[in-house]
Amino acid sequence: MRSVRAHADRISADHNHFRGRRRWTETELRSAIGTADSWSKVVEALGLEGPSSIRTVRGHAARLGIESGHLTAEPSSTRGPDIRPDIVHLDRAGSLLAAAWYTLTGQEVAWPLEPSRYDLLVSGHEGTRRVQVKTTTVRAGDSWKVYLSTSRGERRTYDPEEIDDFFIIDGDLHCYLMPFAAVGGLHAIHLGGYSRFRVAQLGGHPLV
Repeated sequence: MRSVRAHADRISADHNHFRGRRRWTETELRSAIGTADSWSKVVEALGLEGPSSIRTVRGHAARLGIESGHLTAEPSSTRGPDIRPDIVHLDRAGSLLAAAWYTLTGQEVAWPLEPSRYDLLVSGHEGTRRVQVKTTTVRAGDSWKVYLSTSRGERRTYDPEEIDDFFIIDGDLHCYLMPFAAVGGLHAIHLGGYSRFRVAQLGGHPLV
């Protein structure tokens, strides 16, 4: 096929109307791109659908050198995407939220190499602190229950030689900064009894 195409190009034989395995021709692609204002409308004009079709068509356009700078990724809309945070992802976001909190307070944050018993190294007002980040979405009456131990095999508490502070984020995105000495040796706590360690949260209230 490549050999025949090369010979056709050599003798200037037009083959833009050939479809090959595609449902559209190069001529149709050029026409669709020329008259559309978004990639979604291009694939619609070619009888295609779905994000994978957009990626495929964009790749062919780039290969063929078709000007497409006027096209948007999606049709223009007066509404933004309906994307909302969900605390189901809080465990994955915990260290990132904690790092953002420390950074917003003017402290320096470093990420240790794995494996490590702490999640962050924070350098600031009190020197360098080893911080273990914990999150919870477990309700306990009008409070939240958070585990301060690891659960690989059997539950294991932290040692004072391993960390200096716990940074805890609950399901309401309230943040707590607790020195290890306040909760050392405990497997789990109810945050309602530790309100004195609550700090200004990232959203909903100004940082002070």
